This record gives sequence, structure tokens and C-alpha cells, in this order.
Amino acid sequence: MSGAREATASFLDDHPDAEEDLQTLLEIDQRGEWTFEEIPFDSGLFGELVSRGIAEQSDNGYQLSDRQAVKAALSGESAPTTPTEETTSPRITIPDVDIESTSMVFGALLFLVVLRLLPYSHVFRGDDIVLLANDPYYYRYWLEQLLTQSNGVTTLEILSSFPETISKGEPLLLATLWLGSRLLGGDSVAAGTVLAWYPVVSAVSVGAILYVLGTRLFADRRVGLAAVGMLAITPMHVLRTALGFADHHAFDYVWLALTMLALVVLAEDNDFRNRSTWIASAGLGIAVAGQTLAWEAGPLLLLPLGFYIFVRSLITLHAKRSLLRAELPLVSGLALGSLLTYLVHQSLGWHTLVVASAPLLLFVGSAGLLVLSLIASRIGISARLLGGVELGTVGVLFIILPEIFPALAVGLNRGIDFLLETEGIAETASLISGRLGSIFGPAFLFGWVLFLALPYLGWLSFRAYRDHDSAILVPVVYGWFLLVLAVIQLRFAGELAIPIAVVAGVGFVHLASRVDIARPLSYGEDASRPEAHDRQQSTVLSPQLPDRHTTVSLLVIFLLLGSMSFVQIPIKSNQLAISDSQYQAAQQMEGFAAEQGWEYPENYVFSQWDRNRMYNYFVNGQARSYSYAQSNYGDFLVATNGEKWYRTLRDRAGFVVTVEFSPEIAEFDERSLQTRLQTHYGSETRSAPALSHYRAIYVSPDGSVKAFALVSGARLVGTAPPSTEISITTTQSVSGQQFTYSRTVESSAAGRYAVTVPYPGNYTVNGNPVHVSESAVMQNETVALS
Repeated sequence: MSGAREATASFLDDHPDAEEDLQTLLEIDQRGEWTFEEIPFDSGLFGELVSRGIAEQSDNGYQLSDRQAVKAALSGESAPTTPTEETTSPRITIPDVDIESTSMVFGALLFLVVLRLLPYSHVFRGDDIVLLANDPYYYRYWLEQLLTQSNGVTTLEILSSFPETISKGEPLLLATLWLGSRLLGGDSVAAGTVLAWYPVVSAVSVGAILYVLGTRLFADRRVGLAAVGMLAITPMHVLRTALGFADHHAFDYVWLALTMLALVVLAEDNDFRNRSTWIASAGLGIAVAGQTLAWEAGPLLLLPLGFYIFVRSLITLHAKRSLLRAELPLVSGLALGSLLTYLVHQSLGWHTLVVASAPLLLFVGSAGLLVLSLIASRIGISARLLGGVELGTVGVLFIILPEIFPALAVGLNRGIDFLLETEGIAETASLISGRLGSIFGPAFLFGWVLFLALPYLGWLSFRAYRDHDSAILVPVVYGWFLLVLAVIQLRFAGELAIPIAVVAGVGFVHLASRVDIARPLSYGEDASRPEAHDRQQSTVLSPQLPDRHTTVSLLVIFLLLGSMSFVQIPIKSNQLAISDSQYQAAQQMEGFAAEQGWEYPENYVFSQWDRNRMYNYFVNGQARSYSYAQSNYGDFLVATNGEKWYRTLRDRAGFVVTVEFSPEIAEFDERSLQTRLQTHYGSETRSAPALSHYRAIYVSPDGSVKAFALVSGARLVGTAPPSTEISITTTQSVSGQQFTYSRTVESSAAGRYAVTVPYPGNYTVNGNPVHVSESAVMQNETVALS
């Protein structure tokens, strides 16, 4: 009783004018549970009642946590004491742990992890760690380079001497991966292990943050659990955080989720006296700095934060709340983020000045909004008019600042180009573009989660506007803003999955309540949501282990909702995985290069760009760029002059990889190098002569992947009657696949002929056996024929 009584007394000390209203609330509470509409407090004071533990949420509304304690505080009675209290030494109390809730959270996170471990057998192959897709090998290359350079060098020296492509790209990501690899031993195995597992760690971290976020926003652990479940089954997020998919996006997700959580805490708890307020403020600063330093396009992910601050300031003004109390901790967090980013930029040289200035611009803009809001509050300007003035000011600054600061103009142009220009890469396409259209395209990437979330995103938008709710505004603003970015470029779909998961979690709980298998959401019942929820366990609705009927019903709903996801997740995991054929081709090329003693660039692999980094990592360790393959490989496939391309490639590459294309993707002429290599192994056909310098060294079991070594070829010379056609044939066996390489040549008027062949072995020349050695093929030796 003493705790509630002391909390009530403290509340009355801070708000003496609220004594009469509290007495009225006591009388209402004696009649049973009540809702926010029924009591005489505004949302701010009601939020304090809840946060101080005086009131708590119940099944159908709210109730006083200890009616007698409140009554005693109102009457001025002293809290009863016992001899034990007077004589016993202070004790350390351990908070109660809700075993059921904890086990459910653990189960939800475990489910999230399991879906991201589907590629396990593709990633861990014997002693090799085979990362997914192509881009992870870029980070693998640089991580191994950093580990090699770090022997005998201090951490600060390494962090401050990143190559420009890292320091101006994703420095914080590489620094984090480097530190993790150092902890695990600092070798290539440690690097591969860290890269393989870090996306899964990111997924778990974001899932845990979303649980806290959903629970805190709606004072209902069921929403937090459902949010984790929705994130778990979102195919695009699974793709980006799958085991082995070590792209930069998974790292960005953590900072984005932390930013959202910090904003929610600051929206609900902005009392200067509370330590949690300043912890959240510091967390916001760290998250903003992390978001900026993690990726060169990180400032794009600060845009929804800026828009949120703009809308929040107008809401605070319109609701006539204390502007300083509401906005000062938030602005302080941005100041910290600006300072951290600037210090890292100056000391380590990370990012350009334009990128590093993004948090500072956000801080200055937010401080300006606060000042304008304070002025508007003093002179009585409406929030609508202030919003118009602020938007106009932003427009003017957008025009003027680039003229004053040319570097800013360059940065803005790069940002616009980054968003609007595509590179022929899938992630630069729109969420609603392509052959699948605006319905099935998003469905294949989000399952039905996005379609569940969108109506509730609209509903929460209305509630945030009507109730002036700056906490609910967080997922609303981030949801709509990231949806727009995803429509522009698919690369932001993974970021969109984070706020969408929270909103879909609300939708799932509400849907379950509509079919009478779950308690209704208290947020949906109240006409107005209190500004703050109590973070104590007793005031938050906790899920209870359901009976068998309810469990089956919930499972059916979840399976229906996840039906598309459960089909798409394995498909997309397989699409990302390096196939057995591709891996074996890389192994075969690496072995061949080792036998020949080739060094880079002699052993460069010329292939389709979307696997080029993978091939080159395993064959020569150089996975820095795929630009040469991206620029030239397509021209090579459609070309008809194999001799010309050999001369082009022989000083630049050692291998060529071809794959089978479906007719829907591409069709090739019979004379094209793609057809002559992939279908005929370079042998002569009716449409085209044989190729002399492309030697097949690997053929996949189904023939879909082939690897060719570029060789000088053996030069066969001989004599024959003038103008006679000579037939040259050999049967080759590569990777267990047999094929015939044949060609014809016509002798000259003097009765001589010469031809170059790419394969060693036994040939038949006009019915006569001839042996061509390995060295003859590799060294362009001449084999004289009688």
C-alpha cells in the first residue's frame, strides 16, 4: 500500500489543483472499471497516473491500482508501518518475470531465426563458407583486406585509414564486422563466420526492438508478439536478413528500429526528471549517428525522422502542450547525434562533409521548428498556419542553400540520382513495377502482411491526427514515408517491413478479437489514448497461454495470413543461394588456375555480373568490383567474332562462364558466342565455324552452367591435296559429360593447312589419329601432321 500511497502523495504535491478531480476518480473507481472518457483528467495528467502506478490497465478499461492507498493519500493519513519495516535492512528486490510472456517472446524470436536459417546447407559447405548472392563478397573482400592490414596496427590506425571506397561508403558496417572478426580470431574463417551470421543477429535485434515497440505503443504484449511474427514472415525482410546475405541493409535495419523506439519513448515519457527520458534522448542521438555513418545513403533514412519532427511540433502546438517539455529531449538527442557524427568524421575521415552534415541540418531544422512553435504559441498563431509557413521556409531554403553551399547542391543531386536513376539491377526497380504488377509484385515481397497493414496504417493515421498522438505518429510517418521510397526503389522494401510489421501486428490482434478468439485491443476501444503508458509489467496486458480451441484458431489465421509468405520465403532463399553448379564451377576454375600457376588478373573470371564477385572471390580472391563484367559480358554473349573477343580478354581474364537462359529472358542467334559455347562447346556448326581458344573445364550435371578457360590453343599444321577439306574431331569428357568438338579446314593452293584447337587429347584428322598434349594447348605449341 505504501508505494501507491507515496506515488499519489507525490502526484498531489506536483499537481495540487488535481485533488478534487482525483477524489472524483476515486468515486468512479468504486463503481468498477472505467475508461479515459469517463474521468475528469486530460491526457497528460492521466498519463502520469498510469506512469506513476496509481492507475493500471484492466481487461475492459482502467482501475486504480490501490484504492485504499489513494484514499489515504487524499485524507492525509500516514502509511502504516510494521516492525519489520523499521528493523529490517534494505533488500535488493528482483522484478517478477512473466514466464508465459517470456517464453512466447522467445518462441517468436526463435521462429524468426528458423526462417532465416533455411539456406544453412547452401552457406556451410565443408570447410567453405559460401555467402549468398553477389554483393556480400564485396564486404568479404574488404573485410579480409582489413584483417590482413591490421597485424601490428592499432585499432584507431585501422579505423582512420580505411580505403576511400569504405570510408565514403559503409565505414561503420565494415568497422563493426572487422571488430567482430578480430574477436573470433581475425582470419578468413572468422570473417566468413561473422558475415554469415550478422544478418541473423540483426533480424533478432530488430525483432526484439519491435516487441518492445509494439508492447509500449499499445500497452499490450500481444501486439509486440504479433509484430515479431509479422516481421518473421515478411519475405523481403527474410531475404535481406537470411543467413549468409551480408549486405549493408541488415545493419541499417537495427539503427532504423532503434530510432523509432527512441522516438516512441520520448513521445510517451518526456519528463525532465525521469532518467528514462534522457536515456531515450541519448539513444536517439546514437541511432541517428549510427544511421548516418552506416551507409552513404543513410541520410535518406533520416528524412522520415525530419518529417516526424515537423508533424509532431504541429501536434504539440495544436494540443496546447508544453513545447519545451515535449521537444527539448528530442532536440537534445539530435544535437548529440550531430556531435557524434561530426567527431567521427573529423577524427576518422568517414564520409563526405555533406553526408556527415545531415544530422546537423536535422538538428538545426528541429531547433528552428521548436523556436517557431514557441513564438506561434506566444502570439496565438494556429498550427495550420505555422505548418504552411514552415513548409514555405523549407522550400525557400531548398532553393537558396545549394547556391550558397555548392557542395550541398552536389550532395542533393547525388541523392536524387540515387533514387531516380536505375542501373539495370533488381533492387533499383519499383515495388509495383515489372511483369507481376502492383498487386502480386508486393505480395511476393511482403506476403499478405502489407495488405493486412495498409488499412490499419490508415486507421492509425486518423487516430494520430484526431488524438494528437505523437507516439502512434512514429510508425505512421515511417510507414508512409518508407512506402513511398519502396515504390521508387525496391531496395527500401526491407526498411518498410519494420513499421509495417508493427502495424500488421495491431491488425492481427484486432482481427483475432473480431472473431472472438482474443481480447479486444484497449486502444481500439478508447476514444482517446493516454499520452503515456506505464512501463511496469502490471499495467501492460500480457498474453495468456490459450486453450486448444483458441490455439488452433489463431494458428489457422496465422497460416492463412502467412500462406503467400511460406511459399515465397523458400523460393527467394533458393534464388539467393549459390547453386551447387556455380560453386563447383568456381572450385574447378580455382583448381585449374592453381595447376597453371596463374595469378590475378590471369585468373579473372568473366561472367554474368550477378555472380561475378562470387566466382572471383573463390578463384582469385578479388571480389571488389563487377563493373567490367557488367559493362562487357552482355556484348560478349551476342557477339559472333570469338577470335576478336579472345584477343580482348586474354590479357584481362582467364575464364568465361556461361549459363543457360530461358527464352523468356533472352534469345540468342545461332552464331552468337552464347549459343556456340553453351550449346556446342565451341564446336563447328552449320551456322558458325569452331572456336579456337575456349576450352570447357566444367559442365554442370544438367548442362546449365559451363566454365571455359581461355587458352592459346595447339596449332595443328599439315599437308593435303590443294583445296581439300580436312575434318578434325575429338571426343572430350568434362565433369563426366561427353561431347564432340569438331571443325573443318581447307588446305591452301599449295596443299598446306593450319588450325588451332583448344582441347588436349586424341584427335582424328581425316581418319588419322593425332595426340595433342596439355602443354601444346596451353603454350600454343605446333603439332606437325604428316
